[in-house]
Amino acid sequence: MRFYEFECKLLLAKMGVPLPHGGTASTPEQARQLATELNAPVVLKSQVLSGGRMKAGGVKFADTPEEATNAAAEILKLPIRDQLPVCVSVEAKAAVAKEYYLGVTYDALAKKPVMIFSDMGGIDIEQVAEEHPDHVAKQHFSTLIPYTDFRAKELISSLGISGGDLTALTGIATRLVRLFQQYDMTL
Repeated sequence: MRFYEFECKLLLAKMGVPLPHGGTASTPEQARQLATELNAPVVLKSQVLSGGRMKAGGVKFADTPEEATNAAAEILKLPIRDQLPVCVSVEAKAAVAKEYYLGVTYDALAKKPVMIFSDMGGIDIEQVAEEHPDHVAKQHFSTLIPYTDFRAKELISSLGISGGDLTALTGIATRLVRLFQQYDMTL
C-alpha cells in the first residue's frame, strides 16, 4: 500500500498526531494562497510516490507568498523518478530544535511489524542505520497484542531520550502502531 505524504498526514491527524498547519496545492496560485493564509515561512514538498525528494529538488522553502508561488511552479513541473507530482504540500515551516525519526514498517524476514526510532532524524534513515547503528533502535511487535506506552518508552529511552521529548514521542509511537493496525498496513 503506497500513500502520498499528504494522504498519510490526513490519517495521522485523525489519530491525533501533532502536525504542522498547511494544505495541498495543484497550482502555483493555490500555493500562494496557502502561504498567505499561513502568514509564516513555508516548506513546499513534491507529492510523488518516491523517496529522495529533497535530494531531487522536490522540497523548497519560501519566506513569502511570492517565493512560494515560484517554488510551487518549479516543483510541479519537476519529475522525480519519472513521476510528476500530483500536487505540492504547503506547510508552515517548523522551528526545529531536534529531529527524530519514528516509523513503523513490516519486517518481511521476521514476518512481523517493527517500530524504528532514531535520534538522528531527518532524511535517509537507511544511511543513518548503516553509518550510525548506535543511533537506531528497532522493536518488533505483535498485531495481536496491544502496543503499550511502556513498550514505546522502552524503545525510545534506549537511545537516551527522556523528559518532555520521551513523553511526546511515546504518544506518537503508540498512535502510529494503532494506525498501522487499524488500516492493516502490511503491504
